[in-house]
Amino acid sequence: MALVIQSFGNEKEYRRAVLTVISYYAFCTPANAMKTLLFTDRPGYFEIVLKDFPVEFILLSEEKIRQMRGKIDFLHRMKIALIDEAFQRSNDNLLYADSDAFFTTDPMPLFRTLSPAKSFMHVYEYAFDSLKTSMLPNGETDLKFYNLILNHKLTLADGSDLIIRPEHASWNAGVMMLDREHAAYLPDVYKLTDQIFPTTGNHASEQFAFSVILQTRTNLESCESVIYHYWYRVMKRIADEFLAGKITPQWTKLPADQKMAEVKRWTHILPQLFDHHVLMLKDNAIQAFNINDFRTGYRFALRGFFKQPFDLTFLRHVAYHTRRNLSMKK
Repeated sequence: MALVIQSFGNEKEYRRAVLTVISYYAFCTPANAMKTLLFTDRPGYFEIVLKDFPVEFILLSEEKIRQMRGKIDFLHRMKIALIDEAFQRSNDNLLYADSDAFFTTDPMPLFRTLSPAKSFMHVYEYAFDSLKTSMLPNGETDLKFYNLILNHKLTLADGSDLIIRPEHASWNAGVMMLDREHAAYLPDVYKLTDQIFPTTGNHASEQFAFSVILQTRTNLESCESVIYHYWYRVMKRIADEFLAGKITPQWTKLPADQKMAEVKRWTHILPQLFDHHVLMLKDNAIQAFNINDFRTGYRFALRGFFKQPFDLTFLRHVAYHTRRNLSMKK
C-alpha cells in the first residue's frame, strides 16, 4: 500500500500534512513496509520533519500545478492528476488522503479487503436528489449540478453517454482507497469533472465524478472508521492553532518513535478539541440560529460565552438572531 498526499501553499498546510503522514506510520502495521508519495511545492520542509520516514517527495512546480488544474483551471482536479501519477510511480494499491485528515487506528485490516470489485471513500454524504432543496445563494452551484444531471447526459472518455441519476450519491473524497485496477477509471473521472465544473462552478465536481464512477462500478464502502477528516473551515482553524504550538523547530529534532508517540496522543486529543473548542461552539450556535433552531443556538451560545464572555462580535450576532426570533413570534 502507498499513501498519497498533497501539501502546498503555506506552513499551515505543511503542518497538517505532517500530522497525516506521521499518524499513518504511528498506527500502520508493519509501518516500515509502507511508503508515502508526498506531492509538495516545498520538499525541503518535509525532508527535515519526515527524514526518518519512507517518504518520496514529488515537486509541485507552478507549471505542474497549472497542468494538473487543466484547461478548466480547477484546483480539485489536481486530486485526479495526483492519483494518476501515483499509480504510474507505484505498483501498489493506493490510499489517498487530503492533508486535513489524520489516522485514528490501523487502516491495514480494512485496506486488505480492497479489490477490483471494492473501493472506499471517506463517508457517504447525501443522495443527489437532496440537492433540489438547496437554498440560495449558497446552494446555487448545488442546484446547477442537480439541474445538469436531471436534464443532460454526460459523456465518458470513450464518447459513450452516462446518465447520473438523482438516487446516486455524493461520497466524501477526502480519503479514498483504490485498487490498482481502478486506475482504468481515471479517464472517466477526468472527463466527468471537465464537464461538471465549467457548467456548475461546483467545487465538489471531482468528488461527484469519483462518487459516480466508483459507486456504479464497484462496491463502494466507507473508511471513516480508520481516519478522521476535519474538512470544515472552523475545524481547520482549530487544528492549525493546535499544530502551530506542537510542530516546532525543537519538535522536528525528535527521533521518529517519539514523534509517532506524540502524534498518536494528538489524534486522541483533537476530536474532543473540535467538539468543545469555543470557535466550534460559536459556529454551532450561528448555524442553529440560521435554520431557526433557537433552542439549540442558545445552548451553544451560552457555552461559548462561558468560555469567552467578552466577544462583542459574537454578542452582536446573538442579539441579531434574538431580535429575529422575537419578530417571528409577533
